[in-house]
Amino acid sequence: MVNNNEEGIPLTSAEVYRRARAAGVRAIPSFDVQRGLDDLRAWIGQEVDVVEETGQRPADVVPSSQVELRGRHDLLEELVALARRPGDGPAVLAGTGGAGKSTLAAALAERVRSWNRQVWWVSAGDLAGMSTGLTDVARDLGGSTTDLESIARGAPDGPDRLWRLLEHASRDWLLVIDNADDPWTLAAGDSPAGVQDGHGWARASQRGLVVVTSRETDPRMWAGARVLTVGRLGVVDAARVLRDLAPEAGDEIEAQALAHRLGGLPLSLHLAGTYLRSGVAQSPTFVAYDRVLRSRAGTMVSRTAEISLDGLTRHGIPQARTLLRLASCYAPRTIPTRILSMTGLQEALDGLRDVGLIEQGSAGITLHPVVTDTNRARLEGPEVWRTAVAHLAGALRELVIDEPADWPQYRLLGQHLLALLDTAVEHGNREHLVLLGDATVDVARALIHSGATGAAARLCRIALDCCAALGEEHPAVLRVRHQLAWTVANAGDLAGAEDRYRDILGIRLRVLGAHHPDTLDSRHEFAWVATLLGRWTEAEQRYRDTLRDRLIHQGPDARNTLTTRHELAYAIARQGRFDEARQAFEDVLRDRRRLLPDGSPQTLQTQHALAWITAKQGRWAEAESLYRHLLDLRQVLGTDHPHVLLTLHELAWTIARQGRRAEAEAICRLVLERRSRTLGDDHPDTETTRRALGELLHGGRITDAVHPA
Repeated sequence: MVNNNEEGIPLTSAEVYRRARAAGVRAIPSFDVQRGLDDLRAWIGQEVDVVEETGQRPADVVPSSQVELRGRHDLLEELVALARRPGDGPAVLAGTGGAGKSTLAAALAERVRSWNRQVWWVSAGDLAGMSTGLTDVARDLGGSTTDLESIARGAPDGPDRLWRLLEHASRDWLLVIDNADDPWTLAAGDSPAGVQDGHGWARASQRGLVVVTSRETDPRMWAGARVLTVGRLGVVDAARVLRDLAPEAGDEIEAQALAHRLGGLPLSLHLAGTYLRSGVAQSPTFVAYDRVLRSRAGTMVSRTAEISLDGLTRHGIPQARTLLRLASCYAPRTIPTRILSMTGLQEALDGLRDVGLIEQGSAGITLHPVVTDTNRARLEGPEVWRTAVAHLAGALRELVIDEPADWPQYRLLGQHLLALLDTAVEHGNREHLVLLGDATVDVARALIHSGATGAAARLCRIALDCCAALGEEHPAVLRVRHQLAWTVANAGDLAGAEDRYRDILGIRLRVLGAHHPDTLDSRHEFAWVATLLGRWTEAEQRYRDTLRDRLIHQGPDARNTLTTRHELAYAIARQGRFDEARQAFEDVLRDRRRLLPDGSPQTLQTQHALAWITAKQGRWAEAESLYRHLLDLRQVLGTDHPHVLLTLHELAWTIARQGRRAEAEAICRLVLERRSRTLGDDHPDTETTRRALGELLHGGRITDAVHPA
């Protein structure tokens, strides 16, 4: 971290906090940690620039230009004028790949940031990354949990929720949506329009300007937006770019000759000029480069890239070409070096950086999308692509799906998984399609845990299309279909989800047998979807049948066995057999305490169920004690965490049933305020607490809590 007014002075987290306090960030009661963090985050947003580091949020990373912007003064000033009167937006920078659209947008971002406006940069190169970036924007704006979940999963009301937050932002802003080469990614829900109908992610506003960069140059696709065409540079400006980058390579006339040969494309100019100054070129002059360029075939970007790679080979770094081909198999943005493992990796990375073919940061490397495309087109055979698949699968095996600290890495690797899926038909064999299918399941599950269910569903659908060669009944394909069924249920289509689970279960029973782990998972979820539909007797029988076979084939101590036992107990409780359910929950709790880490979410889940059962049996004082103990254990989650608020809500229920109406009312008001602030006024949990408070005020008694499984 660096202070805006100081030259690259690193700040520790403690120093950031000290400066925030000295700057007058208001004191926060010690029990309201989240509110204190929100205020600290707001101060950091105004006073501190965060430089790129591992784990940095996508919406915070704004590219910066290292050389003077040439030949774009008029376009930049037009953008600046739009930023001052943003109601005339949104703006679309349209042009061919390599024309410098992102560089121009970054120059605008630097200018706008100097006005003390908020700037966000969101990549639309893949849907998961775009969802993550837009969710970060909403989080910065104080969005509720409901807002964040809707935006993350791409719900139909997601754009409206984001725009309500943007319109009420505390200061003016700029939002750049980069690489939106498919305008439909900006549409709301199933709308056939991108920005045309004014209801998608990019809209006009008096509070701030949205700038979209795209290779789509058809103005009909951008009706309703201000389209600025970013073309090639004229010879004079192009020559200035070359001389800025390689001032010793020749005179103005020679620079203009090479600029003309390069066609004025900024990316090609950048690659040529950077190569000539790198120390790699044998003859680092414009004239010599022009001579070599004329002897090459292919697109201009391909020719300039290959000249640089040939130079690195002569310089003793032949593996640089292999590394660039490997990197081209992935998405261009932020490729972690751990999925680029090879002999001589660091030397190759340094070489590619020095000639301008990659940008290198602590989080990974980034390629220009056109460099990615040209190198991907030069892949000879499937071996490099298959190596890329194996590296990605290995990186995913190092992560833990339900560990929040790993979720950013899952999202990052997810964009590279999508890139591999996009070329699977061309390069994939059965072995590697299976790897991609299993990688899809892992990433989708992590996306679901992090709230990005829409991105998970899209990923699963893409994978099913790309892995179709395996056949509908292949175990890897069935695992993807199984995960997709969960997203269908989560979206509210319970009947559709049950149909999917039934179909998958039937195939697994026939192909894998009733006792295969995948089949047991299907049987468990088939019971789960019955609980969602309120068919408790049927769900109980399904759980019992599944549990019998889990005990035999997976063992009593398997986590999945414990999960089935817990959910069976809940199905029993929902049918009013509380004594039986209580005993079952106590047995599960004993085993979870024995097998799982202290304070694990699964153990606390069972403790919560026991508190609820105790209350349902009318043992109010005992239930209150259990809830208070559970509340102490869950405080580590933070005062606003949904599990903490659920515990408080049910605690109020037990207190009210003991006649302490005022105390229960105070807790209900606290929960209502926190749920309204964090979940939103329209969230079902908020409505539940509002209804309970109304019952207290008018009758002094809360309806029995319906505890989730």
